[in-house]
Amino acid sequence: MKFPTLAIAVALFVAPVVDAQKQGFAGTIAKDHNDFKKFESMSEADRMMEVTKIAWPECMTGALNDAQACEKHINEELAAMNLSSPVEALVIYTRTPESPTSNAWVIPLGDDGLCEGKYGDGRIWYDFEWCVDDTSSPLKDSYLIKKSKKLLPASKWSIWKMEENAKSNFCSYDSSNPYNNGGYYRRRLAEEDWTERKLQFRDPPDDFKRWLLSDIDQWRLEADKHVGGDFETRCSGYGEIDKMVKQVWENFSPDEGCQRLPELNCFGLSAIDTCKMIKEIVRYPNDKKQNIECFAQYQPSSPKHQQIIEDLISIGQTPKTKVVIIANATTKKVLSEPIMKGPLAQVMAK
Repeated sequence: MKFPTLAIAVALFVAPVVDAQKQGFAGTIAKDHNDFKKFESMSEADRMMEVTKIAWPECMTGALNDAQACEKHINEELAAMNLSSPVEALVIYTRTPESPTSNAWVIPLGDDGLCEGKYGDGRIWYDFEWCVDDTSSPLKDSYLIKKSKKLLPASKWSIWKMEENAKSNFCSYDSSNPYNNGGYYRRRLAEEDWTERKLQFRDPPDDFKRWLLSDIDQWRLEADKHVGGDFETRCSGYGEIDKMVKQVWENFSPDEGCQRLPELNCFGLSAIDTCKMIKEIVRYPNDKKQNIECFAQYQPSSPKHQQIIEDLISIGQTPKTKVVIIANATTKKVLSEPIMKGPLAQVMAK
């Protein structure tokens, strides 16, 4: 239960309920009085939770609808709350082509850990144009490869989940995979001119499937090397894998210059298998010497966010509590109501 601040303040000065009835506003005053009696009986910690804010709607209008002004306002209020754990405001700007993480293709996940697309229909797309200077070779410089993914690492929770799954041999080498043959097909067919072969075949031939899927189990075992953000190891069904292969085949023709990347359908694919599909299509670095990178995240309303916090606390990796401010990178306007997120926010929201 939450008490309006005004109701608590009024309750300090209300007359007894009998007198209030004579004045004709018994309903409101009685409610305020009862609320205050409950508030008065609380412990100091519970009282603090009742009057502590976890959202700042005032940042959506007026002078506070500016990222820096809102951040300053929230930090001042947080300081005045004298919280037991440090909390600070964090501004996250919308991405632009110039953003340091503009090379990330976002993979939205459902509660089951499988890709469901931004709007729940499996559709995913890259937000900007992909500009390629040279299609002669993928990025090979180890320093540039690490730099490309540096700001998009797998989260602590994702790495922990991978380790937990590895203990039960979950989604590791699958001997029933008809296309898995070590790295043989990968090596033998690596130099195949698939662009030329596409002129001959409408659907992907078997050797293309073998080439694409020969190392898929190894990808799953090393998912943290390919995917950033929050994700779990999941195994896509063969039907979904076949759809993935077909999409790679249909879009396997990178060109030099700036272009919009194809819209893909990831529905039912795991984060790592979705990432493999993306990276096989976008094989060449952009003109900033960055690879396309994969960043997985659960939908904003997913209960997984709470589970992630609880899991991290259980393994001694308690995350920091922050007030997240989403703002437009160009106008600096706040785009959504700033919300406190993290362990302390969960306590205050109860």
